Amino acid sequence: MKAQIDRLGNPIGDGSYNVDYDILDFSEYPQIYTDVSRSETTETVYVTYINNDNLNRIIVRFSNHTNNAIEFGDQLDGNFASRNEVLYYLGLKKRTFIPNTYLSIDNRHVSKKDIAKGIYEEAELTIKEMYDLGKDADLSNFVGKLAKGSNYLIIGNKVNECIDKYTDRLGIEKIRGKCIYE
Repeated sequence: MKAQIDRLGNPIGDGSYNVDYDILDFSEYPQIYTDVSRSETTETVYVTYINNDNLNRIIVRFSNHTNNAIEFGDQLDGNFASRNEVLYYLGLKKRTFIPNTYLSIDNRHVSKKDIAKGIYEEAELTIKEMYDLGKDADLSNFVGKLAKGSNYLIIGNKVNECIDKYTDRLGIEKIRGKCIYE
């Protein structure tokens, strides 16, 4: 019999064993009910947490392979899910999303041949020193000049703060960041 694998090449079990899993201790929350369900056809184990006060529920899935419910956020991956995240989904904690940011200076690279011709004036600061000026720093004095000791032609008037974004496999733009739980 050929071994089954998920789309990422991870093996899918046949139900002859189940993976190790953890059950979070919520003894200080008497309204939380916990249920464990082991798959009979794969190695997967599902731990369901239910808040009996508001009927919010979340499933934490422990497995060696992925599924769409994890990919789309309907279930939590047991390998990474935190206690705070479970409490958030049960309505017992609040969270604030803080996006990752980075600094950016609008520039373009100039060829060594053009640098050798002396077409461009050199700025007094290196590109690192310009970044060190911080968010929204005025770079208008350096526009049209090369950053000191580099081939970066400065074309932007300020140091920009950008949000770290990526496109997921479905073509949806997402923002990277972290959550702070209260």
